[in-house]
Amino acid sequence: MSDGTIDEIKARLNIVELIGSYVKLDKSGAHWKACCPFHQERTPSFMVNEEKSMWHCFGCAKGGDAFAFVMEMEGLEFREALKMLAERAGVELPQYRGETQNKETKDRIYDLLELATKFFEKQLWDGVGKEKILAYLKERGLSEESIRKFRLGYAPDGWRHLLEFLTSKGYKSEELEQAGLIIKKSQSQALNPQPSTLNPAYYDRFRDRVMFPISDILGRTIGYSARVAPGADESQAKYINTPETPIYHKSRALYGLYLAKQAMKQAGTTVIVEGNMDVIAMHQAGIVNTVAVSGTALTQEQLTAMKRYGNEVKLFFDMDGAGQKAARKSTELALEKELLVSIIALPFGKDAADIGKDDPEKLRTAVARSVPALQYFLQAILKGYDRGTSDGKRKIVDEYAELLLFVKNPIERAHWIKELAREIQMDEKLVIGVVNAAFLVRERRERTTPFTTGRPDAGNAVSFGKRSELLREELVGMMYADKTVRETLLGLLMDDETKTFLEKHPLFFFLLQAGERDPLSLIEDERLKSEATRLVFRILEAPDFIDVAEEDRVGKMLRIATGYAESLKIEITKREKLIALERAIDEARAKKDKVLEQELVAQFTEISLDKS
Repeated sequence: MSDGTIDEIKARLNIVELIGSYVKLDKSGAHWKACCPFHQERTPSFMVNEEKSMWHCFGCAKGGDAFAFVMEMEGLEFREALKMLAERAGVELPQYRGETQNKETKDRIYDLLELATKFFEKQLWDGVGKEKILAYLKERGLSEESIRKFRLGYAPDGWRHLLEFLTSKGYKSEELEQAGLIIKKSQSQALNPQPSTLNPAYYDRFRDRVMFPISDILGRTIGYSARVAPGADESQAKYINTPETPIYHKSRALYGLYLAKQAMKQAGTTVIVEGNMDVIAMHQAGIVNTVAVSGTALTQEQLTAMKRYGNEVKLFFDMDGAGQKAARKSTELALEKELLVSIIALPFGKDAADIGKDDPEKLRTAVARSVPALQYFLQAILKGYDRGTSDGKRKIVDEYAELLLFVKNPIERAHWIKELAREIQMDEKLVIGVVNAAFLVRERRERTTPFTTGRPDAGNAVSFGKRSELLREELVGMMYADKTVRETLLGLLMDDETKTFLEKHPLFFFLLQAGERDPLSLIEDERLKSEATRLVFRILEAPDFIDVAEEDRVGKMLRIATGYAESLKIEITKREKLIALERAIDEARAKKDKVLEQELVAQFTEISLDKS
């Protein structure tokens, strides 16, 4: 994608209008303010600058441009946000190299799946599924409103109903197979005893099944989860799902995400249930921030998608052995993602759909009473052994330590070690020793060390203490705040020592690369982009520049920045002198020349204390 296309989209969009379509913005001096949509707050700390087309929240430290906002708000990848904003701005996107044919294929699949979904809906509401299937869904506690909202349908019994319908609309059998809707017959199969003018090599994948369409983040159908119809043969598989296709990947898909995403964002929490019926029951009970995995165990990709909306997940799984095993594995994966994990306990033998049908209030109560997963599994482990014996204590610690391996936050880990020691009445230091031993074993197996956060230093917020570093941060902020200032300073600060010092700032690279472009648009890393917007807003909100007309502000900023640049050169020169003096002092000490050492130390002190 060309830089010009991205710039054109941003130029055509008014960031105040864009963000204002999601949150209520109020004018505040040169900026607009609101309560942040990404975290809970009472006092507005979310700011939008129309002139710079950027936003920043001083509460949660997120920030960026229009693309960053939509990606954060809608949980989109960059290309998805690009397409969404291009349509809003009326900009036609050129295709990525080699992508044209692939895009056409995907668009055809989206179109035919939409048509297939309408076909299944028609069969449910007005066709052969109207009596038995619709009655079954209502008997399970689903309202007509929910059935329509989730676009449930029915695939009628028979080998070619969908195949005939879609081919009559101009689609080829090969396209339907690629979308996962039909299956190619093997040579040994003879599944169609009736003569047909249609290609006899294919037949419908979904037959006599309740259809649950799975949508992507934009609400487009990408696949199906299909439940065998009530009373039909369940000897094969109760549920079957769309196979991997160009647009459906089961390790990424989440059932209900499109309808749940805004509630997930507002709550900062995602409730994960086991089945499609459970999702719908939860939504009916008002717990809209609920999704389910689609035909697979919970994956890291799915957790990554959830983390865009909040830092907490609540697991609402069955209480049988399989459900508890899945809850344990899911907890481990979520802890690795540094998510807060809670467990929602159900009465044995009941699932969310059953409880929702009988008493939706019980669902809401169960969710409200969720307990931290580390507490839940500690209590479960304690019930399995006799904590009054040394053998029981050892087994409890060993088993719980395996779970603590996935806890990356040292404070959180220390808390649960303390709880474990208290529960089994052992010295905390002994428990820490056992846990540390478990970490060492894992390290020997070349697994990820528990002390690694996975966060690159370059992405962290910069907080400098020395004067030279403070000057550098101010100069970088001013260069991001104004193009004229940037061009002037880049001309002033390009001697070797100053350039080397500036290049150590993680945001300086983008200033060198920007040219005529906004350097903010070059930053892809979310933390770096947030840091850049923080610096810009801090500069613009400084007493020297707030409520100052743009033409006056640029001149004033240039004067101050030029002074800072000169001061930085002096500081760098001073630093070089100090480094040279340190080496000379070390040499004098090595030679045991006390007189020279004292003279050099005096010079070092004098330069260090010089505030000029």
